[in-house]
Amino acid sequence: MVRPRRPESRAPGRPGTRERLVRAAEELMLRDGYSATRVDDVIRRAKLTKGSFYHFFDSKEALGLAALEHYYSDRAARLASGRYAGEPDPRRRAQGFIDHAADVGEDLWKMGCLLASFAADAAGSSPAISRALRKRTDELRAWVMEVLAPLATAEAGAAELAEQFLVCVEGSIVLARIHGDPGYLRRAITRFGRQLGKAAGARARRG
Repeated sequence: MVRPRRPESRAPGRPGTRERLVRAAEELMLRDGYSATRVDDVIRRAKLTKGSFYHFFDSKEALGLAALEHYYSDRAARLASGRYAGEPDPRRRAQGFIDHAADVGEDLWKMGCLLASFAADAAGSSPAISRALRKRTDELRAWVMEVLAPLATAEAGAAELAEQFLVCVEGSIVLARIHGDPGYLRRAITRFGRQLGKAAGARARRG
């Protein structure tokens, strides 16, 4: 099975200087957006010096790419690490994935989605960020498509189900923030899973 890339392992204890900068950038860019986040803001939040920043990064764009990579790897790994992954039955594993996404969705996306934020705020001005967004989105779509394939029907193939899942998540993130209700994520993903379950059950009965 294709799996999203997991974050690099690191020794326990206090994060290193580079990771502190990346984490600070991720937090600020999630909260304020890429354009509004200044390098000085990141340095101050990480409690480091400008020299520390330029030791690891030559530009804000390079830092943004590192923050995007950290964000993606963390969220994708947490989506892939649920107990459902050990389920031998493909259909139960697919449904278990959706249940797991509903369970962890509020924690994963309570501050928003950095991919969507960068797409709106940075992709148009940075070809490197645009390429990184396409790469990671395509990777995530391919993985979700493989996981959900057992629930596909003649009316909705695996590729369409993956698209629907991503749209459900991104749309729910926006609505959760508009309404100030993080629980919106769980409810929306749960409804998506029920709909898929009903469609797959109908297909099984016809077959």
